[in-house]
Amino acid sequence: MARGGHVARPHLKNWLDCIRNRGVPNAPVEVGHRTLTICHLANIARELNRPLRWNPEAEQFVDDEANRLLDRPRRKGFDLPQV
Repeated sequence: MARGGHVARPHLKNWLDCIRNRGVPNAPVEVGHRTLTICHLANIARELNRPLRWNPEAEQFVDDEANRLLDRPRRKGFDLPQV
């Protein structure tokens, strides 16, 4: 197992370089999004302690209780725009 972020460090450097020079990251953004989505879904299922059904097109559960865990209140000034 890598220590001190040695595995993630090159990805982080590439991401910051791309922000600076408007380049294309080594790992596609969609891959990162989908990868983190799986982690969030697993945490929500663990928190509710039951299996859940996910609609990947809508990016919503087929379950109101689980959908409430997809977001959280934000501090003033860090609000997301309404879509």
